[in-house]
Amino acid sequence: MIKSFSLPVGIKEYTTKDVKKIDFISSVILEESELWGFEKIITPIFENINSLNVGLKEETINKTIKFIDPLNGDVLGLRSDVTPQIARYVSSNYKNEKIPLRLTYNERVVRNNYKETGTKREIFQVGCELIGSNSIESDLEIILLGTSILKKLGFTNQVVTLNSSILLNFIFDSLDPIKEDIKLLFHKKDYKSIKKFGLDNRLNSLQKAFIKEYLIPLMQNKSILSKSLPAKIRQNIVRINSIAEILSRANSSLDLRVDFLDVKNFDYYSGMTFDIAVKEISEIVLSGGRYDELIGRYGNSFPAVGLGINILPLIKTIKSDELGAPIVVVESAEIESFISSLEVKEFFTSQGFISVMSSRKNKYDDKFDLRIKISKSGRLDLYDNKNLKIASFKTFSELQKEDF
Repeated sequence: MIKSFSLPVGIKEYTTKDVKKIDFISSVILEESELWGFEKIITPIFENINSLNVGLKEETINKTIKFIDPLNGDVLGLRSDVTPQIARYVSSNYKNEKIPLRLTYNERVVRNNYKETGTKREIFQVGCELIGSNSIESDLEIILLGTSILKKLGFTNQVVTLNSSILLNFIFDSLDPIKEDIKLLFHKKDYKSIKKFGLDNRLNSLQKAFIKEYLIPLMQNKSILSKSLPAKIRQNIVRINSIAEILSRANSSLDLRVDFLDVKNFDYYSGMTFDIAVKEISEIVLSGGRYDELIGRYGNSFPAVGLGINILPLIKTIKSDELGAPIVVVESAEIESFISSLEVKEFFTSQGFISVMSSRKNKYDDKFDLRIKISKSGRLDLYDNKNLKIASFKTFSELQKEDF
């Protein structure tokens, strides 16, 4: 009896077609990032747990999968996000790098929150981080890089939403007695239920007034630039509105929105946050923001802004049959023709083709761009993808002279 082996909950394996799509999307993102001056970095798949958890709240730390290092007994964790690793790297290596620093990565992360979301625990993530600048230009650069990447992937209709993590954290802190109750409602955008907390007995008169004066107008998409707000909050709101105005002028085709009540899941955001949605996919595929305080928690402080892209939702929109190089199948009639087959294969490989040597049925028999049959005498007959003969050459040397 053959044993059946199951994978852990929320973990799956990926077919050759899936991998082809993942590799294609990753390469497009990395190539575009490189054209914008970002250089690739590779981070450790696991680290000491105290390094991964710097600056995170307990509820986030609990989502990290932990295990014991058999070498020394240290508690280790599988990375659930790459940005803290980037922060640690920059804080430790900034003397060897030129600031501002532009970094990109292509990594897999594991998040232990399957019970909450019902989604995959393993995520294929590509990201870009701009370290060492707190200018509005750096915010614009990272957002426009995100729109450019998605455009290269074929998503021309994009919705860019700007948010303020600092404003939301201020709201939650101002309503501390009901903070945990309203967080989930913000995620769901259930503003009707949030309004009811204006009568909650756990709140004092000032907190109830705060809901009436600030929270309700925000939920109604009204301006709240009040002098009574902390200066840092007012400055952040002004900055986000300025970013929106400049983006509108820079790219009039963008559907640009400002939503100050949109909640991001990471603890380290400290200012402007954003996400980009496309009509072809129901979930957010690209998001990011400013995390000016995170790197300093590892020692040396630098402002930073970045973006992350979840690749898996994107693969649903790509057809694997349309990817990859043209396929050439090389067939020989006899074993004596093997050397000739090898020469033909190497020739087409050097021209950028996928070249497969075949004397028996294989997966490329039904899908190829060119089939070459080599006879005992060394004659080469070429067939198109409909198995119609298109050319014939007496020798391999004659074939080499053709332009492919």
